[in-house]
Amino acid sequence: MNRRDFLTTSSKVACACALGVGSLLTNSCSNPNEPSTPIDSTGLELDFDLTIDEFIPLQIDGGSVATGSNEIDSAGLLLLRSGDNIKAFTRRCTHQGVQLNAFSNGVSVCAFGHGAQFNENGNHISGPGDGSLKSYETLLDGNVLTVFGG
Repeated sequence: MNRRDFLTTSSKVACACALGVGSLLTNSCSNPNEPSTPIDSTGLELDFDLTIDEFIPLQIDGGSVATGSNEIDSAGLLLLRSGDNIKAFTRRCTHQGVQLNAFSNGVSVCAFGHGAQFNENGNHISGPGDGSLKSYETLLDGNVLTVFGG
């Protein structure tokens, strides 16, 4: 291969790689499968048994669980134990609606790596986005947590 052919081929490969990385970076903050607006869940209730393996972390203060999509919130719920109460928030990031990870050390971070973070009160603390996460009323009765839609 001569020098001209090498430069032409390597330039095309470099451009293709740059386009791929650029596309990955711009798409990392969006989730096309996620509805853009939350559903109206007024009047709905969900019960969670805290003795089931996936909810055991909610038995200790600071423990957190992220649920999948459900009737109350299609993005899922972030559940966080705070003393004798359990808080419930949407899992939908205020930046572009992508899912958030469970709380760790009092902070929930965007699951798709764009850096948005929320504190244990659901308030935006850093990264893209702003505002607060939608919260839901809860009732803890022994080992049963009820989350009320709204």
